[in-house]
Amino acid sequence: MLLQYNLPMFKIATASLLFLMVALTGFSQTVWNPFEQDISFKIKNGGITVTGHFNGWRGELIFNPNDLAGSKLKSSVQVSTIKTGIGLRDEHLLGETYFNADSFKTIEITSSKLYIKDVHYAGLFNVTIKGVTKEVEIPFDFNQFGNETEFRGSFKIDRHDFGVGGKSMTMANEVEIIIVIKAKKKLD
Repeated sequence: MLLQYNLPMFKIATASLLFLMVALTGFSQTVWNPFEQDISFKIKNGGITVTGHFNGWRGELIFNPNDLAGSKLKSSVQVSTIKTGIGLRDEHLLGETYFNADSFKTIEITSSKLYIKDVHYAGLFNVTIKGVTKEVEIPFDFNQFGNETEFRGSFKIDRHDFGVGGKSMTMANEVEIIIVIKAKKKLD
């Protein structure tokens, strides 16, 4: 026996299904695979700007500018990879007074909410240093060029909020952190 179907109803159902598939595809998340990272910091010490970098970056970049609520940015760096250009200073920074790298191996940043702010993106991020987590607003740019992108952001924290370093007459409390990540779109 041949199945009979209502042609107009079949067309409506097919069109609805196609519309739904297009709508869902339009808001699917994009996974980005990082291929270059620069995690650096600046702080004044004795009137001089001291700069440094962290290596050992790991992260998960799930980001679609059309679906910020479904996007997630998560990263960490290995504290032991700090480099300021002066080996003795690096060893000092790894000690208990500063980063206590033996007990706290990573610095972690995880988005809790992403949104548009002015002409940039921004987010509330949980920043964890030395086991202390604080919510920090981080503005960032997302520049996509075909299947590649660059995430670029910077923010300032008070090092005392995270128990990094003691009181100092010469070292500033405010530290600027700069994050630049270049990534390629993960192709299925």
